[in-house]
Amino acid sequence: MISITYSADQKSLAEKIRDDLASADVQPAHPVLIVLVSNESNNDPSVQREVEQALKRGFTIVPILTESVSVPETLDAVKPLNMSGGYKSQPLLTRLSQSTMTRTDVRTANRRALTVIGAIALVMFSMGIIGIMGGVVAFPVDEYNEEATYQAEWVNGLIVETLEYAQPRTTQDAENFEATLEAVPTRVFLFVRGTATALPNTQEE
Repeated sequence: MISITYSADQKSLAEKIRDDLASADVQPAHPVLIVLVSNESNNDPSVQREVEQALKRGFTIVPILTESVSVPETLDAVKPLNMSGGYKSQPLLTRLSQSTMTRTDVRTANRRALTVIGAIALVMFSMGIIGIMGGVVAFPVDEYNEEATYQAEWVNGLIVETLEYAQPRTTQDAENFEATLEAVPTRVFLFVRGTATALPNTQEE
């Protein structure tokens, strides 16, 4: 973002600068405030207030002397561009190039960063594949089995409690099994239905 602060007598110059910046297609890497310094702007409270706020916010300040006057005390540490003899766009664009980037530069920088990140990801992926094929990297089979066993025990423990009241234990229970099956929760339907054949087989043995 590039802003321009000026007094009323410098309006036409400010518009000219805006046109030049738009034609040059510059994009700031950091916020920039261009200050058109004249005798009137030095005594304009609104201009000085804008400068102070920009300094507090960390803006890059670019003072342009449009008359043979001194910069305000708040800008003593900033070297101004002396254009009291007439405005020229090139010195301004040169100064801005130190803190701005063109859109092309931004796109180029983005592509470069993506290329580097992609290359790193590809190298890491390749190293992982090579490590697995060479036996250097192995899947944690024991951990997987342990987790699967734990989950199976947890599921069985949860379901067994539900099946206790629903599973058929006698001939009469078996005769009424269809009604019992309709009454059980949906999540254990298949387990309850399985007991219709599992229990008689166990009892015969």
